[in-house]
Amino acid sequence: MSEIAIKHYFMVEDVKLVVYIAALISASILLYSLVVAYRRWTAYGERLGFNLGGSTRNLVLYSLLQWRVLRHRFPGFMHLAIFLGILWLFTMTVLRALDYYIGPFLVGWVWIAYKFLGNIAGLLVVVGCSVAIIRRYYGLTPGLPRDPGYYVVHGLLIAIVVSGFALNGMSAAAYRATFESPFFDPIGYLFYIPASQLSFDELRFYYRILWVAHMLLAQLAIALIPFTNLWHIIASNMNIALARPSPPVGALRGYPDIDERLSSGTPLGLAELRYSTWKQRLDWDACTSCMRCTNVCPAYTSGKPLDPRLVIVTLRDLMYRGAWSERPWGGSGVGSDAIWSCVTCGACVYECPVLIHHVDSIVDVRRGMMSVGDESIPEGVLNSLQSMQQLGNPMGVSPVSRDEWVEELKSKFGDEVIASPGVSYEYLYWPGCATSLDPRVRSVAESLLELLREAGVRVAVIPENLCTGDPALRMGEEALFLELASTTLEALSKYSFEKLLVNCPHCYTAFKWEYRRYRGYLEKRLGGNAWIMDRVANNVEHHTLLLARLIKEGKIKPGPYKATVTYHDPCYLGRWNNVYDEPRAILGSVRRLTLVEMPRSREKSFCCGGGGGQLFYEVRVGERISKVRAEEASKALEAGEGERVVAVACPYCNIMFRGEAESYGFKVMDVVEILAKTRAQGVK
Repeated sequence: MSEIAIKHYFMVEDVKLVVYIAALISASILLYSLVVAYRRWTAYGERLGFNLGGSTRNLVLYSLLQWRVLRHRFPGFMHLAIFLGILWLFTMTVLRALDYYIGPFLVGWVWIAYKFLGNIAGLLVVVGCSVAIIRRYYGLTPGLPRDPGYYVVHGLLIAIVVSGFALNGMSAAAYRATFESPFFDPIGYLFYIPASQLSFDELRFYYRILWVAHMLLAQLAIALIPFTNLWHIIASNMNIALARPSPPVGALRGYPDIDERLSSGTPLGLAELRYSTWKQRLDWDACTSCMRCTNVCPAYTSGKPLDPRLVIVTLRDLMYRGAWSERPWGGSGVGSDAIWSCVTCGACVYECPVLIHHVDSIVDVRRGMMSVGDESIPEGVLNSLQSMQQLGNPMGVSPVSRDEWVEELKSKFGDEVIASPGVSYEYLYWPGCATSLDPRVRSVAESLLELLREAGVRVAVIPENLCTGDPALRMGEEALFLELASTTLEALSKYSFEKLLVNCPHCYTAFKWEYRRYRGYLEKRLGGNAWIMDRVANNVEHHTLLLARLIKEGKIKPGPYKATVTYHDPCYLGRWNNVYDEPRAILGSVRRLTLVEMPRSREKSFCCGGGGGQLFYEVRVGERISKVRAEEASKALEAGEGERVVAVACPYCNIMFRGEAESYGFKVMDVVEILAKTRAQGVK
């Protein structure tokens, strides 16, 4: 076996210069394209952010192991086959070069293993690319682009692999026929059989032609990388390696120099394309048009004019054209209605296999539109922002309404239920705008207070009429968001508390993640009260987390409730903050309650339609997102017994589903209302 070895440049020694020249040309094209891409990403003097540990982890998890790609099995395994096949074929090329230039080591059993693995790798590429062509041609994944370039690339890869197999069989017929076997070289053997019938001169003639063609095709594939979807090999892996270090929910762009920007007249957001960051540009360049983002988008599904992939691709095309001074919306940019259709649910961000943050770009375009006072901003958005400025809430409700509710709480629970400065509390409860101002949702807060007081938790409600600023942030009004954030933190600093309790995931997200992005700015505004930043960010707790823990500790003992319940995962609690199990644990602790899951649940939950500020305005195109989700919930509840209930853990979801409940014949209840109802019926 030791005599088995590779004969490099067998029968083609005199034409190998052709390959060297082609390799030099293709490498030059690729290198030049990389330089151009780097200049594109760092167009205004930025440096790419790089963290060795984070980048290595991301590349292993999302590139090598294809973690997100494999979430969808059919396209996932197709892509994995192509990826692993090409990866090993590339490795084989490197090993063969080392064998030639350093010294022979691909001999004997090593050579046999080398050949066998090469057969498997080539087969994976051929099968994977063939499936990819069929999948795209027949639209097996909805919306996949059918540009001829996609077919050309897959066809080119198949041609390279098949010609390689043919060369392998022909070389076996020419010099290693004694060792050729279908056991370690099964596909090469298929070509060996007809090749062995040729004379040596005929074999040499055809081999030389095919060898040059094979090598030129391989170099052509390399040269085409910057101009086809093969570019994702570079751009997507760069984007994965340089992914934002913070959790996706806290990864929106921040403007620590906002005061200087406003005083100098420098706009916030993408008022022009040149105001983008290097990370946003890399995001745009990394898109593979796999359609995963678009196919899970609630706005797109409900017929609204938002296509997340198209948003990214449009921004990329503007960048490629060097349209740095153009506005990224309207005209040749993204449609304004598309920008305002986004509910910021994060489904696109969660699904993207190359870690693009679509919401960051969309919200930044909204900021740009706000900065220049664009005429296409929906009237409902402007009204909500005006309400936040004048009334302190986005709902347009007089703060007197909340004051009256506070008095009702005193009557029901006693004066001590309202927080006072100088008194220490285990939990300071922040109900939020939607809960405290909408009479239909106030029972959530009242149920929560009742249960916590029964469990012996020292809790009090903050009396001030305040908004965290989250709606302003999602609508792109960054300055107002920071003004409300400063006011909120200043008010919280008056009270002594161990933890901050919220029942609104939007408030939870603002306290836990969004304020952190402006730590330096807010600390300057707060002065001596800057300590409140850490207290809030590190100790904010959503009510489902607290209730689940109290049930587990035996401090709350749920009673029975005969009902069929489906739980709707709020986007800002589930996908953005990874809270899935606790609400289900609460519902699961209720006897006689049957919990059924909707097809789209947990990480794949479908938005209620109220996020991104759309609780306060609506793009009136297509169906209501809440209607689409309510229909799904209703179908899940069809076969159940007892009351039919859609359980929520967010006031936005509560309000949106109440608008659909009568049409679909179900109740809408927060998990804490369900828990309180079982207590009211008694523990049996």
